[in-house]
Amino acid sequence: MSSAAADSFRFSSDDHPADEAFALYARLYSRGSDVSRGAGPFFAQVRAWRLDKVLLFERRLSGVIHARRERIAGDGFDHFVLTHVLEGQVRLQAPGPPRLLGPGQSVLLDTRRPMRTEHDDALILTTSIARDMIEAALGPAGRLHGQVLGPPDNRVLADFLASLARHGDTLASSALPALGRALVDILSSVGGDAARAGREDQRRDLGRREAVRRFVIPRLADKALSVDAIAAGAGVSRSSLYRLFEKQGGVARFIQLTRLDALRRALDAQDPAAPDDAALADRLGFASPAQMARLFAETYGDTLDAYRAALADKPHDDPGVSKKRWDSWLGELG
Repeated sequence: MSSAAADSFRFSSDDHPADEAFALYARLYSRGSDVSRGAGPFFAQVRAWRLDKVLLFERRLSGVIHARRERIAGDGFDHFVLTHVLEGQVRLQAPGPPRLLGPGQSVLLDTRRPMRTEHDDALILTTSIARDMIEAALGPAGRLHGQVLGPPDNRVLADFLASLARHGDTLASSALPALGRALVDILSSVGGDAARAGREDQRRDLGRREAVRRFVIPRLADKALSVDAIAAGAGVSRSSLYRLFEKQGGVARFIQLTRLDALRRALDAQDPAAPDDAALADRLGFASPAQMARLFAETYGDTLDAYRAALADKPHDDPGVSKKRWDSWLGELG
């Protein structure tokens, strides 16, 4: 697996004119949240990293409200958001009466359910986590929306998230699956013995999917990569392999999405010495450049030329570039 660093982006309202900063921030978040002004002056500083089925954010926010209500029916989101408050206050509306979260508290929120958060000079760590990882850690997801975790139970979890954020810029992509697995284990300790005992089957499945990814990624160039070869190489049965990737559309779709992710990463690198489309398609195992272009457009909503044009001559953390990067992350997470 590649040792390249994790995908990342940054945003700071201080980098933009005051009359433009909020609109840029709201557009950055427009794929997943309705953003409006809260009380007091607005500012936002965001650092974000794409891990393995986990998105990690360190954010300092004030004067801003995030809400998910009507959009729930149409955007297809299916993951959880875990927020830990380091400083300041977060006003939360989820099931039940409004709550005020302060330093040391964490909350789990289900993107399938309504929520609203308002931030008052808050420094927070937020993780967007795939539903199967949450259920592997804490059991059935139906009871988790709005659940507040507090000290001392969440202290190891908070320390782990803070460490990920502290080292986010230097995390190698090869380390990300293991860190995702560690997050599941740490979350399960917050859930207590019942959660740990009840979800061993799902944690085993996460490990098996990780083994499959480790086998597939170095072999993307093999256009004939087969179910039999993957099952043998990852040490799982054919029937288990089909079951593991059923929700992703099957094994063939998993391989396709892995190739597309590698393609998007290659485009994001903006390497002037990058191979042409024919060589890139061959290196990543696509049947042809035309197939590669068609699948990219279907998955990411942009042609290859349009995606390249949007990135051209722009810095890594340009808000428009960051939005494209984040939108693709969210699409993969669900």
